[in-house]
Amino acid sequence: MCMAELYSKSQPTTSQILSDSSVRSVERAIEVLFSFTQQEPVLDIPALQQRTGLSRPTLYRLLRTLETRGLIYSFGNPLRFQLGARTGLLASTWTPAPPLVTLAAGPLEQLWRSTQQTVALMMPVSATHRMCVFERKSPQALSFSRGVGYTEPLHNGAGGKVILAHLTPDQRRQSLSQLSRHARDLIARDLQTVLQDGVLVTHAEVMAGTVAVASPVLTKSGQPVAAVCVFGAEMRLRGAALHSSRSQTANAACDISTRL
Repeated sequence: MCMAELYSKSQPTTSQILSDSSVRSVERAIEVLFSFTQQEPVLDIPALQQRTGLSRPTLYRLLRTLETRGLIYSFGNPLRFQLGARTGLLASTWTPAPPLVTLAAGPLEQLWRSTQQTVALMMPVSATHRMCVFERKSPQALSFSRGVGYTEPLHNGAGGKVILAHLTPDQRRQSLSQLSRHARDLIARDLQTVLQDGVLVTHAEVMAGTVAVASPVLTKSGQPVAAVCVFGAEMRLRGAALHSSRSQTANAACDISTRL
């Protein structure tokens, strides 16, 4: 067997990646890193505990490990923390426009022009979460934006649920395993709507006072690779405007799927 064949056989598929169990310590370390924001770049232990829900011993172990790798910097008394210099290396090598974003640019631009609402493209990044990889904010005076790089659980909001609906049953069970039976039953209704209509509307699930409309981008085999989203103020995105946004969002997602 040649090396190319060995390499090909060793590479996991996207569905395998989504279904594989993640390493809990890695998840926790990522949670620590994402606790820091532009608004709060310096945090102490109580603040990090509040954001991550981790115990002090676990948090200290993670911080020590991250600091030895240059991803965290500690100083002061009492001890405070901020992101280390090596996070800049990660930022400098990150490509802000994945190939799918380039492919979807035309339909997303047209959707933004026609709806005049905030338009976003979400992509699954794990078995449980999706990330915003493209966003263009509404030109309206009252508008909503979370920004590129923002992550949210798949089960929360229209953008995640349209992806969740098209995962395999095992993948969905893994994604929803931490939720109560009642919560899973409610989500199941939304997932059925996605499968029937190809589009989902949610109200104030991620941000208060907003309406979100989303439709999945699917490969030829039906695998979800992204979600096209439109969201805006409840007072504006209703009636005829909401009906129009539903059809235009579904058309944009279908267009991008065809381009794949």
